[in-house]
Amino acid sequence: MDAPSARDALPGEASCPICLEYFRDPVSIHCGHHFCRPCIERCWEWPTAGFACPRCRDTAPQRSLRPSPELARVLEIARRLSRGEALGTAGGEEEECQRHREPLEVFCKEDGALLCAICRESRAHRAHTVLPLPEVVREYQEQIQAGLQTLKDGRDKLLEFREAEMRRNWEYLEKTKAERLRILSQFQGLRLSLEELSRHLLARLGDLESDIGRVQEENVTNLTQEISRLDTRVQELEEKCQQPARTFLQVTRDVRWSHRVRERLEQPSPMGSWRGGTRWSLGVPSTQTVLWCGRTSLQTPIQCLSDFPAVTVTLDPSTAHPQLLVAPDGSSVSWESARDAPRDGPGAGAGTDPPEDGPGPGTDPSVLGLQGVTAGRRCWDVQVAPAGSWALGVARETPGSGAETPGSAEWELWSMGLCQGQFWALTSLERIPLFPGRLPSRVRVALDYERGQVAFFDADQRSLIFAFPAASFKGQSIHPWFLVWGEGSRI
Repeated sequence: MDAPSARDALPGEASCPICLEYFRDPVSIHCGHHFCRPCIERCWEWPTAGFACPRCRDTAPQRSLRPSPELARVLEIARRLSRGEALGTAGGEEEECQRHREPLEVFCKEDGALLCAICRESRAHRAHTVLPLPEVVREYQEQIQAGLQTLKDGRDKLLEFREAEMRRNWEYLEKTKAERLRILSQFQGLRLSLEELSRHLLARLGDLESDIGRVQEENVTNLTQEISRLDTRVQELEEKCQQPARTFLQVTRDVRWSHRVRERLEQPSPMGSWRGGTRWSLGVPSTQTVLWCGRTSLQTPIQCLSDFPAVTVTLDPSTAHPQLLVAPDGSSVSWESARDAPRDGPGAGAGTDPPEDGPGPGTDPSVLGLQGVTAGRRCWDVQVAPAGSWALGVARETPGSGAETPGSAEWELWSMGLCQGQFWALTSLERIPLFPGRLPSRVRVALDYERGQVAFFDADQRSLIFAFPAASFKGQSIHPWFLVWGEGSRI
């Protein structure tokens, strides 16, 4: 290869395969290839599976960078050759002016050429700015260093931005992971609660099916016996109709008896009659009725409690059961064990047969609020004691009730409470079991008179416990209603 072709090929061989520029601080790696130290360090800044050569892809388990001072000296010669400079031999012939054979001591800034003293005085360069070679080199080095520092500062800022972005992405990934675990945990708890509720409802349905089958068998047996007895009686009456007149007149008494039988048959005992404290037509609650909400609201009939003005309820001592002690200011009621106990337990007027002689005052150990509600929205908070049994809600005064005690036939209830460790939703006709996630210490009662809605919330957790389906209050007065029963019970 001749000198010009070797000079043309030298820059390609002395260039880094990554940046395609002359090597800067050249180093060799495990496979023998050379790279700029900054270039190979950036390539190996985030290794995934070993340290691979960017040129031959050979991989090493550890990073190995070996400086190459010999290659650095060769690169310096290559740079000088690319600028057309001499090799700097011992004789100094390559550093002389080719025309005048004088040392190249100055530099023309306009033409960008090295000049000797004779060339400097020539007409071509006499009007140009000519500076000594060391001064020009120092000036250009300062300019290059300033530009290099700017580039380094920009590179450092980009590195900081990249690190901050990677750190922010990592934080977001951690947050999404924690959120995923929280959602899975919540839905796991909700699934377990629904499974428990499903098992409870299926067990109730199984018991109800057994009761229906048993009662149906009893009713069919009784009706069959009654039909057989009536058939016999019909046959006897038909035979008497064929008897002579004197004997036939004796049938009138039996005819009157048959009328009584007919009156009794015209009002048979319905299948939905009360048996064992449960009315069959209401004994199977729908899933919408028994759905409760602990931490997550499945369906909130009353959407925004902020629209319900809070009121203070004052108890009416004149409506209190004799077993109850109402505070003088009407702010609390408690159970008094020293007084005579009521005949029935709590909720005797909810889900049980009324007494044969009709309801009387004092059936339930309850008390009414003094103020009645006939329009608008109201809510009030009730502090309940963990001991004993209690219930709270609202009662609707039916026409002609007078001053009868809630729980009797003249009052209709929408309430919930705790009885022997079990939560119940109580009305005048039925009891519905509830399964809240925690025992509330403060219950909020929300009443929407126009929409006919009554709902109960855990006031501390602000979560729905139970809401009754919409009803019609028929323009009648609604009073707050409270019940306490058992030692230590207090509202």
